Amino acid sequence: RRVLFRSLKKEHTRLDNEIDKMEKTGHFEDLKLTQLKKQRLAIRDQLTALYKRQYEDREYVDFDDDRR
Repeated sequence: RRVLFRSLKKEHTRLDNEIDKMEKTGHFEDLKLTQLKKQRLAIRDQLTALYKRQYEDREYVDFDDDRR
């Protein structure tokens, strides 16, 4: 789970950065921006589901620990 969580978190951050850059520069196609935002939301939903599952399993996982 840790590897999957870190992978999803990394992709979410990448999408955040790409979306921010597009919005700041004003150079983007509406459809492309909408698709990226939908991807980011889907990843956020996956991260939330993983976190909830971890909590329900009462298995402590430090998702912010990138050293593992």
